[in-house]
Amino acid sequence: MTFALRLRKVYGLLILAAILVASFASETAMAASGHEPVQEWELDFSGTGIKIFEIYETDQGYTIIGTKNKQQAFLARLNAEGSVMWEKTLDLRTSDGNQVVVTAADYTRDGEYLLGGTVPGYDSYYYIARTDADGIILWEKEEFSRDYVEFNEIRETFDQGIIYSYNSGQSTAYMVKLDATGDDQWKNELTMTKYDPNVSIESVRPAADGGYISGAFRSGSYMLWKLSASGQSEWINYYGDGIGWAVPAPNNGYAIVNYDRWLNQSVLIIGQFNGQQLTKELGMNGTARSIESALAGGYLIGLSNAVIACDAQGNVTWSKPTSLLTKALPTHDGGAVYIASYEKVVKLTGSSGL
Repeated sequence: MTFALRLRKVYGLLILAAILVASFASETAMAASGHEPVQEWELDFSGTGIKIFEIYETDQGYTIIGTKNKQQAFLARLNAEGSVMWEKTLDLRTSDGNQVVVTAADYTRDGEYLLGGTVPGYDSYYYIARTDADGIILWEKEEFSRDYVEFNEIRETFDQGIIYSYNSGQSTAYMVKLDATGDDQWKNELTMTKYDPNVSIESVRPAADGGYISGAFRSGSYMLWKLSASGQSEWINYYGDGIGWAVPAPNNGYAIVNYDRWLNQSVLIIGQFNGQQLTKELGMNGTARSIESALAGGYLIGLSNAVIACDAQGNVTWSKPTSLLTKALPTHDGGAVYIASYEKVVKLTGSSGL
């Protein structure tokens, strides 16, 4: 055997060893990061005229909220296996008979429904209703706006009141607090500036300190707006570009999923109100659709093309490719459920350790 041949053989062995080490390291990392869940069941509303935009877990399974035939509000309850056990449609109208289209909803701790929507068109109304567990309206209210109105978010607060956000035109966005019976408590607004001509408040969440975290946009930049319990503005910070979503985190913090154009991918930002923050790359560049806190202390992220689970430090534990995702929710069995294309509800197994 010549020296050159022996040398090539040694190089070949070294390369093989390197491949084996890399493979072992990859498998170890995958084992440490958990296993991708598999689909448990799917509920498909295609062809029914039903569009689903919200899902919540209940003691018996799940409740879903959406619209039917682009007009009526649609409520349904599913069992744990994804079968529809109860459903109801609501024809919501203003006092002068205008049709209300629901665009936001919440499911309360008492099993009631909060619904928010608008009458499409200029010189419009926005509308709010609270129903009992059977979808019977307990109270409703409407407000007139001399502009196009978008109703974006509605949430139950810690005192059983309501916090909601809406836009009036492109120049002003509002956050409003109601008590449990629908009476106004306070109102605050974001307005356009010379350099930020478009503004929109997309999401609102109650924070651990009794205040509120709002996710908003100004001219395509994502921002957090922190308000006190009485509705006073505390701070505004900017975080990246494009669509983003935020959720309160432990120790008076927050977690954001959005897009970082410098990294050219979606990121998870975990921060504290004192200014400290950590950015974690998610390895994908889908459009951010949702983020929720998981029972184990991490986060479940919904991108348009994937469901991603992260631990409390922001490390990805698993990801599952999807298509046309609009919302993902962690479940009490350690799995997840998500909405795809506004027509499908998909449950993932609970072996993923969320």
